[in-house]
Amino acid sequence: MFFLAMHLWFAATPASVLNQVDELWANRTATNYNANARKVVEKLKPHAKDFEAAWRLARAYCWLSERQPYFRDGKYKSRLGLLAMKHAKVAIKQQPKRVEGHYFHAWAVGQWSLGISIPKALWKGAEGQLRKSMKTAERLDRSYDYFGVLRMWGRFYHSLPWPKYDGPKSLKYLTDANRRTPRNQRGYFYLAEAQIGEKQYKKACSTATKGLAAKVNAAEEPDWKVWRRDLAKLKSAGCKKTLESL
Repeated sequence: MFFLAMHLWFAATPASVLNQVDELWANRTATNYNANARKVVEKLKPHAKDFEAAWRLARAYCWLSERQPYFRDGKYKSRLGLLAMKHAKVAIKQQPKRVEGHYFHAWAVGQWSLGISIPKALWKGAEGQLRKSMKTAERLDRSYDYFGVLRMWGRFYHSLPWPKYDGPKSLKYLTDANRRTPRNQRGYFYLAEAQIGEKQYKKACSTATKGLAAKVNAAEEPDWKVWRRDLAKLKSAGCKKTLESL
């Protein structure tokens, strides 16, 4: 027991490092959020086996994996998705009753799936991993990351190929997320694309219009300009095609 305690003590990430990392994360802006995420990775790499470092590493890799729209940058997405999955699994093993590991594991599996193609990812078992992580994250704290797991569920059902695709379930989750976080630009974009998927073109344009007029919170969503840009693209095309089809 003594040696176990000593091992855990030595493995803990120094508070000074966590403070630096959290300050970098809190000070992300539309122009520096990727650079700050890379700095977070470099500071935490030496402490990757510790829970507090592991989930933050998974989060940083998830953010970095989104440097291009969801249908581009496949090799990069799959590589960073795998890295995020690795660190998220460490966090889950260390603290299975904390939400962070499960939440970012779900996000990571999603990015890896986009990178290698969703059909291939389903064949490799991604659906079961996603469902398990999202269910656990939702049970532990569905409000985490501004109700991010609701957006995950909605995007999940929207992105599945037929016959697994479920437009009504996607709309249910994304509408709920939008109601709870009415300033979130990612949420507006996901909801508009789900409505397009269900051929609800007028509703999609209404969603895009509301999103473009919403007062954003840059501290909560430093990448808001990316999602607002993509919302504007949907609207300018008449809200009849998803971004990938434009």
